[in-house]
Amino acid sequence: MKNMKKVLTLSALVATSFLLSRCATTGPVAKSDASPKEMVAEAKKNYTAAQMEQGKTIWQSHCQKCHKLYTPESHSVTTWNNVLPRMTKRAHLDDNEAGMVRAYLIANATDMG
Repeated sequence: MKNMKKVLTLSALVATSFLLSRCATTGPVAKSDASPKEMVAEAKKNYTAAQMEQGKTIWQSHCQKCHKLYTPESHSVTTWNNVLPRMTKRAHLDDNEAGMVRAYLIANATDMG
């Protein structure tokens, strides 16, 4: 009986650990305290030009379904960084797609403020 209790407790811990690990984010995520210049540098470091081009294609095909497309230059790096998590979730983008869209928009935003 004592061993069965240990097995059940251990099984519950393993299951909980697995579920919590699935909630973790994947891929590079900008630090919330990063400066706009650091966010741009991070995007360019973590994503190739081809991936950013793919991000542009995803952005063009998904985002205009709900609203007009804003140019990357229309918002600051900080604004894109704040808006994109909500918008990419609404667009049902996976983490990889969302990362490429974010990299494209942030790397091409002209206003660093």
